[in-house]
Amino acid sequence: MEFEHPIAGPAREAFAAGWAVSGGPLTYRVHTACIVAVQTAIEHADAPRVLEVTVDLGRLEGMWALLFTRREEQQAVHTRTVSDVWRPLIDRDALAAAVDAVRRDAGLSEARRTLGGLAASALAAARTLLRALADLTGWTALRTAVRNAIAAGRAEGMVNAVAIAAERLGTAGVRLDWDIAFQHAYRSLERLDELWAEADTWLARMLDGAATDLGRVLAGAAEDGASREEMIDAAMDVLASDDAAAVAFTVDWAMTTAADDGALELYRSEGVQRVDIITAGDGRVCETCTGFEAGSPWSSLDVPRLPTHPVCRCCYAADVSLSHFAAWFT
Repeated sequence: MEFEHPIAGPAREAFAAGWAVSGGPLTYRVHTACIVAVQTAIEHADAPRVLEVTVDLGRLEGMWALLFTRREEQQAVHTRTVSDVWRPLIDRDALAAAVDAVRRDAGLSEARRTLGGLAASALAAARTLLRALADLTGWTALRTAVRNAIAAGRAEGMVNAVAIAAERLGTAGVRLDWDIAFQHAYRSLERLDELWAEADTWLARMLDGAATDLGRVLAGAAEDGASREEMIDAAMDVLASDDAAAVAFTVDWAMTTAADDGALELYRSEGVQRVDIITAGDGRVCETCTGFEAGSPWSSLDVPRLPTHPVCRCCYAADVSLSHFAAWFT
């Protein structure tokens, strides 16, 4: 039977107690952090406050788990909303016209039937089709949905920043009401005109991504000798499916960027001089992000901009006075 250090069991219980207080979900990160915390407790078993520190670690990891879960939930909600507005803009007849243009070019000459020629033709047809979306009635609704997604991301980032600060300060007996805090933060952004400009930037990226996806599908279908109807069906699948890649990718990227911007702007507005970069702490963290975390703390004016790559889950962390955010706590 393998020997277990006497403090291992109490350390696990201490970590679990801290995690339970946080209200956060039990994630892979929390599980991994528990193993590390228990090992740390064993290595410092003679320290007088070792179990108290382990409780604090459990609470902190629970907060991080809740933070990441809330971000994912917000992104899922707004991805669905943007997708629901996007799909009606994709007209089958307009797609058929793009398919016909590609098929005409594919049949002009042997030279144009090369894969390179087809790819250029397909991409041009896709861009022409998608640029026309801005003239449709539903474009305003799409623009508004993207703007609201950015606002939600930025508000969540502001709440995350305060939550991290509260945990770092170890505020006993005080708990952040995430929903109230989010509503306060979101309302503070209602008249922020710059969000519309950001929405236009992300919409342009969404169209570019969708054009690239559509062009690739049309070129591949033409090269394979697909029929007209098969090409139209393939085009509808790539653009109008519930999980259209260009839409989901853009919303995720836009909201993550907005969350990081919201956190950094809040810290700067509170006069923070030094900011840490904190990774998700699991096997999916890239070398760049690990290096940024190791280089912390950073000057708030020179800190690397997050996110560093798609699906980046790193966060900014700093200490701030909570007095300005008293209404966010219960």
